[in-house]
Order: sequence, then structure tokens, then C-alpha cells
Amino acid sequence: MYEPRFIPPRLDGLEWVEEYQPGGFHPMSIGDEFAHGRYRVIHKLGFGGSSTIWLARDQQNLSGGLVTLKAMRADASSNSPDDLPEINIPRSLQAAFPQGCSGDFQTVEDHFRVQGPNGNHQFLISPLAGPSVLAMSDSPGRTSGSRRLRGDLAIRVAKHTAKAIYRMHTAGFAHGDLTTSNILFRFSEKVLSWSDDEVYSRLGSPQTEEVKTRGGRPREPNAPASLVAPIENSKLTDSSLLEESVLIIDFGQSYAIESPPNDYQPGTAMNYLSPEARFEGRAGLRADIWALGCAIFEIRAGFPLFDDFFGSDTDILRQTVETLGRLPDPWWGSFVDRTRWFEEDGEPKNAEAQERAGVLIQSSKSSIRAKLGSIGTQDDPPYAEEGPMVENSGVKLCEEEVELLGDLLEKMLRYRPEERIGMEEVVGHPWFAALEIK
Repeated sequence: MYEPRFIPPRLDGLEWVEEYQPGGFHPMSIGDEFAHGRYRVIHKLGFGGSSTIWLARDQQNLSGGLVTLKAMRADASSNSPDDLPEINIPRSLQAAFPQGCSGDFQTVEDHFRVQGPNGNHQFLISPLAGPSVLAMSDSPGRTSGSRRLRGDLAIRVAKHTAKAIYRMHTAGFAHGDLTTSNILFRFSEKVLSWSDDEVYSRLGSPQTEEVKTRGGRPREPNAPASLVAPIENSKLTDSSLLEESVLIIDFGQSYAIESPPNDYQPGTAMNYLSPEARFEGRAGLRADIWALGCAIFEIRAGFPLFDDFFGSDTDILRQTVETLGRLPDPWWGSFVDRTRWFEEDGEPKNAEAQERAGVLIQSSKSSIRAKLGSIGTQDDPPYAEEGPMVENSGVKLCEEEVELLGDLLEKMLRYRPEERIGMEEVVGHPWFAALEIK
């Protein structure tokens, strides 16, 4: 049985400290320097399953440019940089589209390896980008409803994202993990040249908490002396710091369609996972289209089409069936808990039958268009000014938009991948042309 080594920290938003072990995260602190002193860590941006992500300064840049430093786990660090999709996919896309789409994708501008107490780690340096679309929907001060992008901006972001995925597909690559957390806004030029003092003045000084071992045992070098909390989301999502344009990131699950990895395992978030990936482990271009449909809904609505609040794949399936109807066979039979909520034709059971089944949340009939129509109906006003990039509370979609966007999403979110529209049809859909404010 595994025995925890550390006392859980009190600060929120930290990586799991137990992952500082052989094969895991590299222990890092504010002020650490890498690549012979070129990059100096000045703050924390966040973490993922395979890396911690830091705000660093390129000290060889004459303007003192801020960059993103991604420190990968030792067990996720390939022996060869050429084997890392994060490096070679954007490089291939730049080669395929040299005249104007390089800015659509986050690139790795430098990479190197660092030997530490937990192994050999790949470090990736990218231009600093801003908060994700998902982060922009965070709703401080609202007790209900969603914080969402201004309508015309949401449409532009959705169109830009769709065009970027279309270019990827045209070049022969699947993204494999498209979510609103992988669509980032850009910081304005003034942010990129901030001094350390300006960073701390605008984004806050790093908050740290000492790493404490259980039983008072000495701390081994596998873990840092202190954990660092990421920059508060409310600081990063300040509209005055951002440009109204986005780029796509995170190519760790991306691959060339002609030569998919033999051991490929879809790593898409469960509420973005296509049926063929969920039930059969199949990825591909059409799985990207499903994920893009989920992302477009969330970009416009400020809340997910299928909510993963409970962290349950079964609950995602429940929401999917009540929104899109019965799954095709044999997938319907693989949804083993379906009888708690649904009749065999996919219709929700009556309330009494669901209550007898002991479900925590009862299912009711819904649809994409019904969910689009609900946007703006549950909003509470914010306690503070949210800036020009955010939609005013209570603004609803007009009937024309509900019809157009509903048509687009229904065609992208068909269960069978061969029945979904292709990316050329997506980017040419009248929702973008008719409603975008240019």
C-alpha cells in the first residue's frame, strides 16, 4: 500500500506534492535559472498531468522578454526532441503554411534537458500567451449564471479556432485534445516587456508554502522546499492586458493521420470525448470535429455543453443522451447504467422510476437548441466591472442565432463520425458569416 510522504498543503491550485518522486515533476523555485543562466523563473502559471508551467524571463533577450517555461515530468520526457509532438507538430504546420498561419499555433522556440533528483526532464520554452477561454469564464462575484465572452468576440474566437483546426487537418494532423483550456488569448505587447516589479505589481507576488513531511522526517531532494501557487486567474483575465485574438496550444496528443502512433490512447477530456473514442479508442479528424463542436458551444455559452462537475464518465453519458438522444448500437449496450435514467428508446424515464433507481440527478429531455436558448436566462449581475471582453448579464441569443448555431452544432455532434460534417463545411457555415461583427 502506498504511504503518503507529505502533509497536504493549504494553498489552492497546487500540483499534487506526492508527484515529486523519481519519474515525476522536477522540483523548482522562484529565481531558478536554466540553460546556463538564460532563463530565470519569476512566477508560476500552472501545471498539468505531465508538467509544471512557469513564467520566466529570457535574459538574453535585449528587451527582457517574458516566456512560458514548461518543465515536463521525467517519465513524460522523450529521449529525442523530434519525438515530441509539442515541438514537431507546430514546426510542420509552420512549414505547411509559411504565409500567414504560424500565429495560429503556439510554437516551441527553445528546448533543453535538465537532470534533477527525479530524472532527466525536457524543458520547453514558448512565447508567453494569455489566459484560456476556459479561464475567461471564471465567474468571481456571480452567484449564478455564466461569465461569457462578448457575442461578436465569441464568434470571432470560434471562427479563428475552427480555421486553425481546418489548417491542421489540411496539413494531415489531428489535434487530439481540443478544449477551451487549449485555446489561449494573447497578451498585449506591453505585457511581454514588463519588468519583474511590473509583473509582481500587476499579477501579485508569488505565494509559497513550505513542503512538510509526515512524521517530521527530513525532506528529501525529490521535492522542492516550498510549493508555489499559480497566478490568480482574476489577474490574468484582466481585459486591459489582452488582445482579442487567440492561438491553439498543447499538441501532446496530436499526430499525423498517415502514421498514428501504434499505442495511441485518446487523452481528451471526458466531456469533449467523441463516442468512437470513448467506446472504441478511435481518434482521428472526425473526433476533432466533435471536440470542436463542444468547444464552440462553450465559447459562446460560457458553460460546457456536457458538464464534468461530478467527474463521472457515466454522468457525461447521461447528459449526452438526454441532449442528443439514444446512442447507436452497440454503444448503447455499453452504457451499462442507462436503465437508471432511460427507456430503451433513449427517452428519459418518468420521475418516479428514476427516483426508485436511486439516481442523484434525474434526467430530462433536452437539446442543443434548448441549451442555446437558455444562455443569459440565469445570469446574476457581477459585483465588479468585468471589462469590455465580457458579455453583459442577461443578454440572450436571438432566435436567428439559436437556429444557425444549433444547425452547425447538430451537424458536428452526430454520433457516427462518418455522418459529421467536415471542417470545410464547418468554417463555411452561415453562423460565422451572418453574425460576426467585423
